[in-house]
Amino acid sequence: MNNGEIVGAEILVRWEHPQKGIISPGKFIPLFEESGFIERLDTYIWEEAVRWLRNRIDNKKNVTPISVNISRMDVVDIDVYKILTELIEKYDISPKLLELEITESIYVDKSEQIINLSAKLMDYGFNVLIDDFGSGYSSLNILKDIKANILKIDMRFLESSSKKGRDIIKTVVHMGQWLNMLIIPEGVEKQEQVDFLRKIGCIYAQGFFYYRPMANKEFEELIECSPLDKNK
Repeated sequence: MNNGEIVGAEILVRWEHPQKGIISPGKFIPLFEESGFIERLDTYIWEEAVRWLRNRIDNKKNVTPISVNISRMDVVDIDVYKILTELIEKYDISPKLLELEITESIYVDKSEQIINLSAKLMDYGFNVLIDDFGSGYSSLNILKDIKANILKIDMRFLESSSKKGRDIIKTVVHMGQWLNMLIIPEGVEKQEQVDFLRKIGCIYAQGFFYYRPMANKEFEELIECSPLDKNK
């Protein structure tokens, strides 16, 4: 937020239906989870991300870390660690370039299993992100037990201008920093949110204030002409 450098991007999925147009993930992801198709979708996205990174590197083009999501069903039904590490080795890229987002709710539902998986992935070299932090009810327990590099804070705390919401955000930011975790507020849409976050010590943010979801070609054009943090 201090200088406009792009330090990462998140892959989002949209269903482009020939008759119905763009269908949001809120409608089709639950169906994919029920049918078991979500694992095929996620593993496809993981490989496409790694393939994209390898292609950019080979063509000496700008590269930024890309984050992908790990779903609850992935943790239950497939060997996430094996698949991800094999992709890194197959395409010969640094695991730091593929960041892994795991929602807070998974840590609640599958606590011991996901805690062990997170630790193994970090030991291999991946950055693990807790996504949607603050959207659930067991956040403090999660922070006490898990191993993760990055905390993504749910900015819905600031939907109102209440002092209580700002105090909660400030406390979570300081707590995460004390635990040596990088903090990324997500859902940042307004200048006043940016000003507040910078004031309490946040450096990074994600949200419509900076960029809206875009197609791959548009993103590639963006990072070719925008400043990148070369140290990330």
